[in-house]
Amino acid sequence: MDPSAVPDEAILLLDTTVYIDGSKRVGLPPGINALLVNHIVCHSPLSVGELAFGFERLDPAHPETAGNRAAIGVLLQRLSGEQMVDLTPAGWTKAGTLAGALARIQGFALDRRRALFVDAALFVTAQEAGLTLVSGNISDMDLLLQVGGSASVLLYAT
Repeated sequence: MDPSAVPDEAILLLDTTVYIDGSKRVGLPPGINALLVNHIVCHSPLSVGELAFGFERLDPAHPETAGNRAAIGVLLQRLSGEQMVDLTPAGWTKAGTLAGALARIQGFALDRRRALFVDAALFVTAQEAGLTLVSGNISDMDLLLQVGGSASVLLYAT
């Protein structure tokens, strides 16, 4: 989907990749930035959890950790309680089923299976809530679009 094709009334749900890419020097593509400014944006507790995990797993001895933690900390403060949307119990079941089947069919390693489960949960969250999911994770979202049913997903590359 082209960012300019996203309807004005669409409400966005952001994949964790959007937060991470947006904090990098290169940043997000201009079309994605424009969408974020001009649309209502919802957040998933899954993305908040992934960001918090990243914050704590950083090596304190690494020279870039302080700067990376500062950036993640700002994001976490900003996301606290704002426009959160989560899955229903049936949605969690669908996400687990999709991710499990795809991981088996694709022969994914354990770490990739877990990441796919989070992506499937975000995908199903967008489906259930009628949101447009914005993601830079083209490979997993492409798989989910092929087997997960219809969803509004905007993929971008940096």
